[in-house]
Amino acid sequence: METKATLGASRGLMVELLSLVGSLGRYAQAMGALAGEESREAAALGVRLLVMLLAALFFAAFGYILLIFALAFFAAFVLGISWLWILGGFTSLHALLAYICARHVKIHCRTPIFEETRREVSRDLESLRKPSAP
Repeated sequence: METKATLGASRGLMVELLSLVGSLGRYAQAMGALAGEESREAAALGVRLLVMLLAALFFAAFGYILLIFALAFFAAFVLGISWLWILGGFTSLHALLAYICARHVKIHCRTPIFEETRREVSRDLESLRKPSAP
């Protein structure tokens, strides 16, 4: 007469291996679906940010160039200095401000994109660390 303990133990190696392969396949499929969802979300966000950044850069550069030339010619007229020297000073000031802005963005704009994937992987790792009941 077989008991419950012997029924579970007598399934055989092949059945257990097939069960393991099936579980791994389902896990890989779930992770692939999650990665696909996250990648579409990240791609859409990236495209929107890129379009807005390019538009902002275009208009900012055009306006900035016009403003600098207007200020340079005005300062050259008022101070009696060559406008080339004034533009050189404005260029140096601009380079310094661009560096400061780039550092600010690098330090403060680090938002993680793949939060859902990170949480899912953390839950999976946590469940693997817990001892399973027989």
